[in-house]
Amino acid sequence: MYRILLIISEGAEILEVAPFIDIFGWNSIVGKKNITLITAGFHNTISNTWNTKILAEINLEKEEIDISTFDALIIPGGFGFKGFFNDMKNIKFKNIIQSFVRKNKIVVGICTGVIALGEAGVLTNIKATTYLYDNNRYFNQLSKYGAIPIREEIVISDNIITCSAPKNAIEVAFYLLSHFTGEENMKKVKYNMGFL
Repeated sequence: MYRILLIISEGAEILEVAPFIDIFGWNSIVGKKNITLITAGFHNTISNTWNTKILAEINLEKEEIDISTFDALIIPGGFGFKGFFNDMKNIKFKNIIQSFVRKNKIVVGICTGVIALGEAGVLTNIKATTYLYDNNRYFNQLSKYGAIPIREEIVISDNIITCSAPKNAIEVAFYLLSHFTGEENMKKVKYNMGFL
């Protein structure tokens, strides 16, 4: 059984959260049933960009997690005007990211969620992308973190996966499903969800 940790920050973009919950959920019905997704955050109730309230399974401010029990970490992006970038200043958040990278586990940053990887100091000499639009303000930050900026939608650099926009979350979720369960199973889930 694979366990994946999805950390949701205040102001997260729901389209960067939902694909992982939905696709791994479908896998538990029509697929191999071998992935458990655990949602976590730093608040009892998380307000996403468009004011939907999210109740994560684990409040990381109050509970400790055993990183050795997880196989991957996913960090969706969000909007600064909703406080998205505040959580990534949390030392516990940075420590979690660093621990996943040190243990060579898969770490995924979606859109501005990649900025959390940079803030945690894990992008040095790593090929990465992030949100490519809006005058490149987020993309240009990659160099500040010592990353090797790549102007592509999805960049896979060993165990670190970065992508540039909400639409890529769906692609990355299917990629992870294939990685953990095989391409045939991924296609079965994709078909049953109406993507094929």
